[in-house]
Parts: sequence; C-alpha cells; structure tokens
Amino acid sequence: MQDLFKTLPIAVALLAGLAACGDKSAPAPATNTPPSLADANQPAVIAEKAKEQMRAALPQGDPQTPSASYVQLQSGNQLMFTYLALANLPVNYSEVAQSYSPEYARSSDEFQKNDLLKALKPKIDNAVAQASQQRYLKLSIDNALQKYDFEKKGFPIAASVWDKGNYRYFGDNGKYRLSFHNGADYRYLSVPDEDKARVIESLRSKYEPLELVVYSYAQDADISNNATQAQILKMELVDRKGNVLTTQGGR
Repeated sequence: MQDLFKTLPIAVALLAGLAACGDKSAPAPATNTPPSLADANQPAVIAEKAKEQMRAALPQGDPQTPSASYVQLQSGNQLMFTYLALANLPVNYSEVAQSYSPEYARSSDEFQKNDLLKALKPKIDNAVAQASQQRYLKLSIDNALQKYDFEKKGFPIAASVWDKGNYRYFGDNGKYRLSFHNGADYRYLSVPDEDKARVIESLRSKYEPLELVVYSYAQDADISNNATQAQILKMELVDRKGNVLTTQGGR
C-alpha cells in the first residue's frame, strides 16, 4: 500500500506535466484575422461599395471656387428648390405652394387657391431653374465646436455635420433637408498651430459667438429622405466681428 501511495503523486505529476505540454502546444487564437473573401461578399459591404462608386461618379465641386460665388442657405424653401432641381422629378405645385406661399397655405377657398397656384407656378419654375444653376452653397452653424482635442490637434465638430444619419434643416420648411456625402472627412476642424488653437479654445470656453461656415457643392438628391446631398469643399471659423480664425480645405 505504501508503494501505491508513493506512485500516485508521481502519476499525477506526470499527467499534469502532459496537460501543461498540451496547453503550450495548442495554437493561440488569432487576434488580427484579416478580412476574408466571405466578409467582402456580405450584402452590407457590397451595398456600401456600390454607394461609394456612385458617389465617385457624381459631379464634383471645385475647391478653388471663390467664397463670394456661394449662395447662403437661410431657409428650408431654398433647400426645397435645390432638391427639386436635383431630383429631376415632376413638380407637385400644390405641395410646393403649401410651403412657399403663406397665403396659399391659409386659404380654404378652392377657387382662390387655384387662382393663386396659377400665379405661383411660373415663380416656382423660376426658383427651381435658378437653384439648378446655383449649386455652390454655404451654411452657417453656430456653436458647432467641442473642446480642443490635443491628440487630433483640432476641434471636434457637431455630429450633424459629419454623421451619415444626421441632417440639417430650417424651421420654416423642415421637410427638405441637407446632408453631406463626405462629412466623415470633416469630423475635426484641424488647428495644428497651438497659438491659434489657444485663441479659439479661449473663445469657445467663454461661450463667445463662433460661426462655422460650411462651403459645399450640391451633388444629388436623396429621394427617400427629401434631402439634398452635398460635398463639403471647405470650412471657415468666423468670430462675432466676421474675422476668419481658421480655414480647412479649399485647396
């Protein structure tokens, strides 16, 4: 019996040693597995690639376009006419008039509305035609910057500018909206010059008025969302006196 009890620890030790050897020889799980062909063929991946190809085929704006050539966006009706110009669909005049003409929207007299619509149609057609020729647009956004990011050497910009799922719109006609194809390239307002960044951060932290002016080119219409999709060409940060504090893009 004593011999038996002496051999048990040895056997246990041998088994433990074998188990340990087995663990060491087992291949470690891969941590950085490269994308497989199956991943590349996923419907979501294919759809995103198709969208990228479509965006690349769209007309491109000229970054060298002078700032004075951009039209200031100030109302939802401007976005409506830009959208209609890009969508290239038959105009629903009564629907447009409902937003465009307060008198038409208020009237409950069908004869009066019909007379108003006859007078409005040429104006609507003219506004759509004009919008088709004015595709360089600028949008001013207040308080769009977050606190300075030292790692990125820039200021994070409001998600409504760069996030794919967000849109900009105006209160007078919120049905028509604006989004940016290349917003992801403008998640940060880059300010590598630390002295300049200090000035901007000081103004931002004191809640001084700062206006981010987004210069863009209207490329196409997203019919499913009544949205004009634009390409950002450059940005300017402007103080309350109209001084341009920094510029990004435009080259």
